Amino acid sequence: MKTSSSELELLQQKVAALEARDAALEARDEKLAVLEARMAQLCPQLEPTANGTDFASVTDRRGMMKKMAGLAVGVAAAGLLKPSRALADDGNPLTFGSITTGASGNSQTSAARFVYNGAAVDGALFLFEDGTAYAPGDDAVNAVLAGLAANGPGGADVGVHGFSNTASGIGVFAVGTGANSIGVRGQALLSGGTGGVFIGDRAALALSLGGGAVADPNAGVTGGTVGDVYRGSSDGGLWYKAGGSVPYCRLADSTTAGALTAFASSSRFVNTITGNSNTYAGQHLNGGATATYQIGGVTVSGNTVPANARAIIGRIADPNPAGPGGNILVGAANPPVGGVIAIVAGAPQNSSFISALDATGNLYVKNTSASGSTDIIIDIQGYYL
Repeated sequence: MKTSSSELELLQQKVAALEARDAALEARDEKLAVLEARMAQLCPQLEPTANGTDFASVTDRRGMMKKMAGLAVGVAAAGLLKPSRALADDGNPLTFGSITTGASGNSQTSAARFVYNGAAVDGALFLFEDGTAYAPGDDAVNAVLAGLAANGPGGADVGVHGFSNTASGIGVFAVGTGANSIGVRGQALLSGGTGGVFIGDRAALALSLGGGAVADPNAGVTGGTVGDVYRGSSDGGLWYKAGGSVPYCRLADSTTAGALTAFASSSRFVNTITGNSNTYAGQHLNGGATATYQIGGVTVSGNTVPANARAIIGRIADPNPAGPGGNILVGAANPPVGGVIAIVAGAPQNSSFISALDATGNLYVKNTSASGSTDIIIDIQGYYL
């Protein structure tokens, strides 16, 4: 069969068109395979099953394109198809400024800002990756993470909230490494506000030793400001910086008695005079002897000194002293060493005193007279924990 040159030319054109179409189909297959792999990474739950019924195969181009198109719409709405572009700050409840995204030459880096823009509100939460200063809460603060609780639509009650639900977890952890750096700062600007609230079953606030902590901050700590609270290194001492020539005042340590609880009226815990109803009635204190009186854990006339009381405040008297003289010593050691009354035969004396109790709540009283005896009366006015 003879073929004309025109027919041959037409045939060649058709073959060329088929080859071009086949090449285009192969290129599209490759693109679809890449897109399918990308979709599988973004949405693994949409990967094809073994029978191919849950996701169109690459050869089923029409079905796949439909599913890809629908999926792409959802992904694009979430801003995932173009990771190098930050969402516009368009007033939505959560908007983004520029952040580091993408890869290689398709990435960009600048301060990230999460903002709520409502009526009269700009800044429910700020995050500045590069430490850019922010103004809404305090324009003097240069923060990596800052939260502002503001009035108005969407306004919050708490600027930054840290929560841990584990046995030894930490809600908020911050470290300041500079000479005058601040790990955590809380500030309430309006009347009635609280700069910080701490809650914990074991302790609302725990102070740990600093790396260079000393026993007495007056001998080794420089700088700081009035209002600083300092934990000493050797005995758990707690100090407050009030300023002045000796700037730090000791609040407490393992040797201090704690806060005073004063009774509305005193109670007579010890009375050795014969014939009264006191526990120690008739137990006169002889010369050279030491008496032990249980004070901690005891209740008299409605007043209780707790078993764990560190010390007591009261008055002691020797109503009928005899002998050649001496002293009445009071203290938490046996025998005691602190004198409170000079014994004068036939001349009763009395004196106020403050004394520690021993670990079991006992108070010790010694008559240093070489001979003779006296009665002892002790009225307790309060205790220290």
